Amino acid sequence: MSEKIISLNNLSKTYKLYNAPIDRLKESLNPFGKKYSHQFYALKNVTIDIYKGETIGIVGKNGSGKSTLLKIITGVLLQSSGDMEIKSDKISSILELGAGFNMEYTGIENIYLNGTLLGYKKSEIDARMDAILRFADIGDFVHQPVKMYSSGMFARLAFAVAVNVEPEILIVDEALAVGDIKFQTKCFNKFRELRDKGVTILFVSHDVYSIRQFCDRAVWINEGDLKMIGDTVEVTSRYVEFMNTMENHADDESDNFNIDQESGMVTSPEFEISSFSNVVSRWGSDQGAIVYAAILSRMGHPSDLITLGEEMSVKVIFKIPYNADINHFSCAFSIKSIQGMDLVVSTTRDGESVFFNEAMKGKYVEVTFVFQNWLNSADYILNVALENREEQVPAYIDYIEGAAYFKSINDRKQFGILNLPVQQKLQLLKVGE
Repeated sequence: MSEKIISLNNLSKTYKLYNAPIDRLKESLNPFGKKYSHQFYALKNVTIDIYKGETIGIVGKNGSGKSTLLKIITGVLLQSSGDMEIKSDKISSILELGAGFNMEYTGIENIYLNGTLLGYKKSEIDARMDAILRFADIGDFVHQPVKMYSSGMFARLAFAVAVNVEPEILIVDEALAVGDIKFQTKCFNKFRELRDKGVTILFVSHDVYSIRQFCDRAVWINEGDLKMIGDTVEVTSRYVEFMNTMENHADDESDNFNIDQESGMVTSPEFEISSFSNVVSRWGSDQGAIVYAAILSRMGHPSDLITLGEEMSVKVIFKIPYNADINHFSCAFSIKSIQGMDLVVSTTRDGESVFFNEAMKGKYVEVTFVFQNWLNSADYILNVALENREEQVPAYIDYIEGAAYFKSINDRKQFGILNLPVQQKLQLLKVGE
């Protein structure tokens, strides 16, 4: 483990809250008398050690204290209690769009302003100006007052300054959310470049995929408390589960059946399968409705090893809840990379017809998805779900992340994630004849 660059020990930030504005005056006039305020903890006893060169992703719902934490680290706010040690004075941050910008100044003038605030001389900013302008890529707008900028242009300029001043610590608070996909790709490429140079990065985002793809560890803060810190997949899974968990309305009645582990077929009702092994997370309004899920080889047997180009299938067995809205009820699966990227996704609602009917409520059914495996050699995760798809964002009845795991194998070296069959054509052109 490399040296610690940021150490936070029992860090807290409190604010006094008043029921009415006049209460603040009453309390200030008689500080030793009746208290008209109560304390609100924006952060409560947070202890974190961050090591040089680490990239830390910070997740949490709105108002959880993420931005407060970053503002304390950057010195914008002072903690109410606790200790903090930062072994660097080269901290660059993007906390809020427009922070540190004079709205009347042009983009060029704000570059010099921000550089000066970060401790750089004019000659040092001049040396970095071309790189900043290339990265921002806002054209002649850089000569216009920033009050004319869109939020995207603000983000581009702010980010360009922050990443091109050679920081030892870079702190970014949701600044990429306003950028287009091209800008975000450029930012993440720059993140990787800075990380390779040993820059420590703290990155707040609601985009779990970005956290998993880019960060070494993740921190989950909820209502001022440090809920969890550690492996990005584990932390973000618990966070997503927390955000999606609804009251469990699973039926009290128990149902017994047996599944042959060799063939994957349901046989006589001899025992109950009530859990999955190695599940990353599980949530939904009727957890337990899904009782079996597996990856099957072309022979129809459960397998954790699938060959490139082989026909494979996903089998899901579940009980349709009595209260299910059949017209919008769906069974779905996704195959994800270890970093959490959806690679193959299918649901029974992909077609126009209704897949299930009212007579199936309360009964066990088996759904099998059959497809060709075009995944290159790597490890993959199977997620399965029962959903209500009445709205654009599905409401989950039972969602299992990590229902099964498998490896796709290929005897040749291939690049990319998917090795789709591509038709190739060759034509000889008569040029200059």
